Amino acid sequence: MYTKHYDECYFINYDAYDDLALYEVGCQKCPPEYSFGPIIRSNYVLHYILNGSGSLYLDNHRFPVYAKQAFITPPNLVAFYQGSAADPWNYIWLHFNGKKVIDLLTQAGISRENPIFIPSAPSEGLENCILEILHHNDEEYTCIGNLYRMFHFLISTSSNKPVPQKGDKSLGYIKNAVDYITKKYAEPIRIQDVADYCGLERSYLSKIFKHATNYSPQEYLIFFRIQKAKQLLIQKNVPVQNVAYSVGYTDPFAFSKIFKQETGISPTQYRENHLAG
Repeated sequence: MYTKHYDECYFINYDAYDDLALYEVGCQKCPPEYSFGPIIRSNYVLHYILNGSGSLYLDNHRFPVYAKQAFITPPNLVAFYQGSAADPWNYIWLHFNGKKVIDLLTQAGISRENPIFIPSAPSEGLENCILEILHHNDEEYTCIGNLYRMFHFLISTSSNKPVPQKGDKSLGYIKNAVDYITKKYAEPIRIQDVADYCGLERSYLSKIFKHATNYSPQEYLIFFRIQKAKQLLIQKNVPVQNVAYSVGYTDPFAFSKIFKQETGISPTQYRENHLAG
């Protein structure tokens, strides 16, 4: 017998925005010791704890989480989380991604090593804008606007905002790499081109990029191209081969193979599913 593990869940796919895109929102009032995972996701996921407490397990580390805090899991990384037996949690979750996410999370002091948002002082602003996304999930501009507001509160109220380290240029290199990919994805670029643009050895770029984003540069390039392809595929008058050319693939068959590897379905099936819905 199938038992759902959520109270509400909405798949929204507001992905027409390069900076920030929103894919899912939901909420769950969990029973004692409720757990989820281990699981690997392709996007960032934020869980905001309305009340209760629990633990996140990431990279073999345990991170306790309490009410009015949030935990953020990065893409392509195994995550497991479990609520308390005595004080089970109630949370709202968001799935999101975009080229500004790395920078915004860094400004808030949130990283793979420190995935917990702890506010410096009580604030209703963060909770209110997350609730707005949940309650108005069918209003695209309301959701995207509140996603930006969410990051404003994460950054402005974080108790763990980083102190800039003199001479550390890695974040600047990563931002340059992301900017290059998001501007040149429609061309048959290679990761060596990205490294050359940043003035780095390819191996060093790959190391710092993976550490900061949990994507390799190649994985991020594919991710970004697939998101752009999805936007084009919902336009039924654009042939699949033209979609392939528009996102940097000179071989439509190679594009279709990669698209299916990333999404589980072919470009044609993705279009049919979207139009049918």
